[in-house]
Amino acid sequence: MNKKYLFLMFAAVFTATATGAFAIPEFRASAGVGGYFTSDFGGGFTASGIGEKVNAKSPYAGGGGFAFLDLTFVEFTLGFFGGGGDMAFEEISGGIKISEKINWSLTGLDIGLLGKFPVIMSNQLTIFPFLGITYRAILSGKVEGESVDDPGESSSLWFRFGGGLDYSFNDNVFFRAGLLYGVRLSNKEERDLVKIFNDIPGVSASTRLGHGLELKLAIGRRF
Repeated sequence: MNKKYLFLMFAAVFTATATGAFAIPEFRASAGVGGYFTSDFGGGFTASGIGEKVNAKSPYAGGGGFAFLDLTFVEFTLGFFGGGGDMAFEEISGGIKISEKINWSLTGLDIGLLGKFPVIMSNQLTIFPFLGITYRAILSGKVEGESVDDPGESSSLWFRFGGGLDYSFNDNVFFRAGLLYGVRLSNKEERDLVKIFNDIPGVSASTRLGHGLELKLAIGRRF
């Protein structure tokens, strides 16, 4: 979703709430399960100096299942996912470019805490913005079919924002959909590689921004 449309959605929700156009729901706990698509479009590092330049990217996409506990204004989530993609390495030296792609895959756990501000649009529909954090713990990884020795070095903390909706089938059962955009802190593996390059005289290196979208669909039940 375009950032402009996300901003407009948030503005509409907060404006409607501030003017009292929609009712705020009473506190009520709920829980549910569902599936989600997740991605990281960035990651990796760049390094340049002494006539050479190196770009390394590590995007991936995948999906899995998750469970959530909702306390009206806060949502706790626990998800398990698997994904994969192609690491892209590009080196430019003496005007000659060398490119290589390496297949990789990973599995992990997502532990999330999201704040939400629900606004009742009708008896069946409630919308809300999301804002929070997710810790992505990488449990296993493979590069070209070979297991990675320290997959946890790719774990990272994500900051996410987005929007969602609940569609109620009755007073207890509802369908939930959410779309979030996130950026993450660099992981240990990326920081270690950058340090190695920065220790070379005349070379400057930095991590690349990790960012991606997440789409969640679930069925929930209110207590």
